[in-house]
Amino acid sequence: MINIAADFQIPEIKSRLDDLLDTKYSLKFFDSSTVSAFDLKNIDALFVRSTLSVNRALCEGTGVSFIASATAGVNHLDIDFLESEHIAWSYAPGCNAYSVIHYVLAAIGELIKDKLFQKNQSIGILGYGNIGKRLYKILKALNFDVYACDPFISKSELIDLESLLECDLVTVHVPLTIHGSYPTINLLNDSHIKKLSNKLIINTSRGEVVSEALVMQAKDLIYISDVWINEPSPSRELIQKSYIATPHIAGYSIEGKLNGAKIIAENCAKQFQCLKTEADKTEKMPNWPYEISNIIQDVHDMSFPLALFNSELDLKSISASLKALSIEEIERGFRSLRENHPPRHDFNSFSFKKITQLDKKLDIEFFYDLGRAGYF
Repeated sequence: MINIAADFQIPEIKSRLDDLLDTKYSLKFFDSSTVSAFDLKNIDALFVRSTLSVNRALCEGTGVSFIASATAGVNHLDIDFLESEHIAWSYAPGCNAYSVIHYVLAAIGELIKDKLFQKNQSIGILGYGNIGKRLYKILKALNFDVYACDPFISKSELIDLESLLECDLVTVHVPLTIHGSYPTINLLNDSHIKKLSNKLIINTSRGEVVSEALVMQAKDLIYISDVWINEPSPSRELIQKSYIATPHIAGYSIEGKLNGAKIIAENCAKQFQCLKTEADKTEKMPNWPYEISNIIQDVHDMSFPLALFNSELDLKSISASLKALSIEEIERGFRSLRENHPPRHDFNSFSFKKITQLDKKLDIEFFYDLGRAGYF
């Protein structure tokens, strides 16, 4: 019997455990805002999200031997402590990659619609990991002039940071690191003010990667951010300065959460040596539920399928709600907007087979390239 405690906001975790565990288990849910070491007595495996700091105070004396985070990042895990206590840990890298990519593409579409960015301008991707490399391919498919930078990877298509900052738009996809050869804390800072003035930045990584001084001081910098220093109490001044400001929801798609739940359930099964050997279930992709002609119209009008992204993710509306919060409301409101973010699907979770029936002249090839496996 494996005793498991899981954050109640990890969706369908019981179903994923039932699918993957070939042994008996118990499942207890907790609220990350109130859970303590006392609640984890006799727990073997702990499933968390990024809202819970996993450290000595939480784990010591509990008997927890395995930690799994249903997220793509690990900044909330005290890895040094876990490893010193021989507590196994895992996370879900790439689980919400398409959700974050969806956010970036929706943001780019809003910029194009508002005539703040043009299709012939360049895009630089900072970070070439699970998100960056997929985003690079998709932007290429959409015929953008795109570049990428990552000092840890040697590939012919990558350029250095200084060259990347020459791009008109920079989108940031790096983990937050403080030590090592290439720390990312304050990676973009006030030393880059001259290069980034009159440019655009999209930050969906961590607030600490882009310094507030840069955003506040760079002349005519257009800043879009989903992440902030001191969450859930970010600078209201920085939120107001941003073109689009959202409460850390870029990775919050239905598919992103379900992927995270599946990955940690599988990791748990492997850790306790009870993984089922059944074949994966294949689910049929649903048809696009909105007016498909809107996508076609955007392609003709903007050379960009904005409706493909903002039908499920209305960034302007979310931003307006965050910006409307007073200083006194900011912490509570930030939490509420994040926790109550409406369910949304990734753009590539739908089938678009009927699109060529409406416009045979439309270049369907980029729709194929946008999908996980070219299903469109």
